[in-house]
Amino acid sequence: MHMKLVKRLLSGGVFLFILAMGIQFLSLFLYPMNDIVRNWQSFYHLDKYSVDLLFVGSSHAYSSFDTAKIREYTGKEAYILASNSQNVVQSYFNVKEALKYQKPEAIILEAFSINNNDNWQGGENDDKDWKKESNIDGMRLGAVKVEAICSQYRPENWAYAFFRIGRSHGNWADTSQVYSNYAFFRKGIKGFSPFRPSKSTMSEETAQKYEEAEKRDGDIAISETNIAYFHKLAGLCRSEGIEFYVVMAPMYKTYIDSINYESWLNRLLDLTKSEDIAYLDCNLHYDEIGLTASDFEDAYNGYHHLNVSGSSKVTDFLLKELCLVQEGR
Repeated sequence: MHMKLVKRLLSGGVFLFILAMGIQFLSLFLYPMNDIVRNWQSFYHLDKYSVDLLFVGSSHAYSSFDTAKIREYTGKEAYILASNSQNVVQSYFNVKEALKYQKPEAIILEAFSINNNDNWQGGENDDKDWKKESNIDGMRLGAVKVEAICSQYRPENWAYAFFRIGRSHGNWADTSQVYSNYAFFRKGIKGFSPFRPSKSTMSEETAQKYEEAEKRDGDIAISETNIAYFHKLAGLCRSEGIEFYVVMAPMYKTYIDSINYESWLNRLLDLTKSEDIAYLDCNLHYDEIGLTASDFEDAYNGYHHLNVSGSSKVTDFLLKELCLVQEGR
């Protein structure tokens, strides 16, 4: 009787495993595969232990740091596991997942992620947001993904987060979506770049809008959850013997002047000092980067994001400040 029970349990376990794998496979073709999910798929197809520098963080990371230029100037391979509005909680789990496949010498967190974004809990779409979902959906099924879901969603939403097929099963009728996903897996993975800057420059209308924006003097907070996971990320890097840097990509100066940036800066400095981590704020080095008053509109496409020209200057500055440029180059 005991052996029969063991066999039934084993058979049930195998069935559930095959079912989960089948659901995951179907999801690859039915799920709306945005750039966040494609970025994860591209990451999983990298050669093992081929990444030297790993960037994590929000869209500021993938629009600011040119991986091709890093390779050209340093000989090091860089990858950007960033996603829209990614906060430190997501960055921590992204690094934890990445370390199963790569052993980078340095991890660079783009500091905009250290903000008051508490994983959209309590917001308009409480506990549910496509940006958080896409980042988790891109991960392979495994222990880290399960931990990421359980840590970032309330228990009543775990099934919603885990079974992405439930959010995309109706896409059978959307043949263009299925074909687009098929085409990406067939020939698009190797051509995908984790560096995705804007190709446009800031319009006069947009620049004028920031000039006329109302000044905001209130303190800028950092969520307690982000603080806790920042310490966890720093500890993870330390335990793995990986250098850890925090870098704030530059934002449009008129925007910086319109907020109480000093309060945010002081909190970031206190946080990084508590872990004895180097902090580099590009908003304090416009002149050194080459973001002079005459070319601000040419370097940005909005108050947050750089275009190709601006990201090239920022990458040059970053490599010099972190002493990553090879001698003689």
